[in-house]
Amino acid sequence: MLPNAAVTPPVTTAPSDVPTESELMMRAEEVTRDAWTWLQEHVLTPENLIAISVQLGVIVAALLLGRIFAPRVRKLIDQGISKLPEQVREKAEQIAPLILDHGLRPAIWIAFLWIGQTALQGLGQPYLLVRIAASLATAWLVIKLITQFLPEDMRKPVMWFAWGLAVLNAMGILDDVLIWIDKFGVPFGDGGFINLSFVSRAVFMAALFIFAAQWLSKRLKARVETLPKVEPSIRILMSNAIQIGLFIAAAVLTMTSIGIPLGGLAVFGGALGVGLGFGMQQIVANFISGVILLSDRSIKPHDVIEVDETYGEVKSLGLRYASVITRDGKEHLIPNEQLVTNKVVNWSYSDDKVRVKRRFLVEYESDLRLAAQLCIDACADQPRVLKDPAPKCLLMEFGDDAVEMEARFWIRDPQNGINNIGSEVMFAMWDKFKEHGIDLPLGQDEIRITGDSELKVRMVREKAKKDEEV
Repeated sequence: MLPNAAVTPPVTTAPSDVPTESELMMRAEEVTRDAWTWLQEHVLTPENLIAISVQLGVIVAALLLGRIFAPRVRKLIDQGISKLPEQVREKAEQIAPLILDHGLRPAIWIAFLWIGQTALQGLGQPYLLVRIAASLATAWLVIKLITQFLPEDMRKPVMWFAWGLAVLNAMGILDDVLIWIDKFGVPFGDGGFINLSFVSRAVFMAALFIFAAQWLSKRLKARVETLPKVEPSIRILMSNAIQIGLFIAAAVLTMTSIGIPLGGLAVFGGALGVGLGFGMQQIVANFISGVILLSDRSIKPHDVIEVDETYGEVKSLGLRYASVITRDGKEHLIPNEQLVTNKVVNWSYSDDKVRVKRRFLVEYESDLRLAAQLCIDACADQPRVLKDPAPKCLLMEFGDDAVEMEARFWIRDPQNGINNIGSEVMFAMWDKFKEHGIDLPLGQDEIRITGDSELKVRMVREKAKKDEEV
């Protein structure tokens, strides 16, 4: 015995039902032999080969006829559309390419395939292959037309799912497959059963009711936007209420249609209330704040507001945030809670007129009354400055070095900017002051030396230069 060798105990193998390689080969040969025998007896007979050839000939003939007749039928349809009234023709020209480009040739194939199937059936000949081809062609046409109106990211999944159902239906086993799949599921409620049929019905009903709610909400919101004598904020509140109400109704109708008891919503509502209380406080606060803003009309669309360091025009009001566009093109999404709890400057709350102030200094030697008149003229020359109330120039203070004055003028479009109009006024004042000799003070200091004072001068440049050389 070798040193340090591991001693392995004897292994006893229990009898197993796993087939050996030779048994698998025998079974494969048996299956192949049975399949070949079945083909010889049921397919490769002269009668069956003739029937198959006839059916394939009908299918090929239908494809060729569809290729030949499609351009001619398309030309006839285009000529018919051109003869329609103008309004109907415009709509037909928009819809026709979507249908004809993808559905004309398959429609002709389907027509000739069904004609061929009817002819074979009348002659007492087999028509199984023709029926399968007609069924698949019909499925192709329907899938092509429906998927054209779906979002692009949904087309492929819907197409593959529909093709699977179409193949099973063409083979005549769709009902058997659905019955077999429906056996698997999870029971719920009083006699309910969640299976493929339940899920499919739920998805279909949810899509139907949500689509109807969305379509109806768009129409009602468009109607609300045209209501006369209704404030914009009230319109937004009504539109949001309509949208939320319709989607809640769609959810309730969906659950009712698929047999979910609405009594279970009580438990769900309690759980939702706890969740809102703990994890969704800010969202609920913003939602309630949005309702308050829309109802009290303190902030409306197109108002010019200032919140903290954000100054801009309110583009839209929502139930969660307000969109404010600043003068530099940035769009700030400000939570509604901040607009309710913080200080907000609304430049156009009750009136769109805004007064702008700009201070400036004038030398004591200047003609102050002329300077005030030139200031008023500079303000009046600007198109955005209102004539009523008229601009004014006030003398504010006699300073230590200059006279402090202030220009005051009104504008009606604060959304177009405050600082830019102030800058234009100051530029115009500068030009008029230079033209009429009005001096502006310079920032300079004066040092006065009396006769009895001493002036000591010390040269330090040479010393600093020597220090650098050392």
